[in-house]
Amino acid sequence: MLKSIAVSGILALATLGASAPLAAQTRSAVSSTELESAVLKAPATNRETVQRFLRDSRVTEIAKKMGIQTADLAAGVSTLDEATLSQVAERTRAADRDLAGGDTVVISTTVIIIVLLILILLLK
Repeated sequence: MLKSIAVSGILALATLGASAPLAAQTRSAVSSTELESAVLKAPATNRETVQRFLRDSRVTEIAKKMGIQTADLAAGVSTLDEATLSQVAERTRAADRDLAGGDTVVISTTVIIIVLLILILLLK
């Protein structure tokens, strides 16, 4: 009797274990159209993030001190490939968060991003 209960329990667990991966393969909450739309929007969103960052008065001021025109950098943003644009956008988002905090770290982060953009544009 105990042996048959143990066998039944093992079979029940095996059945549940086998059905879990099948349940995971059901339709996702995001449709393929929504996913495709998000993928197509990402570069435009990243480009706008970088452009907005370069329009910030604090960034413009730091760039002027370095002898750089942010308009030149903004024009070069359109030439960046998607992978590079994504990396630069992530860094500008981080710098935006720092700018909101008002730390002295902001200047360092902003300078690093400006130099990074210059290097990327020069190497193209």
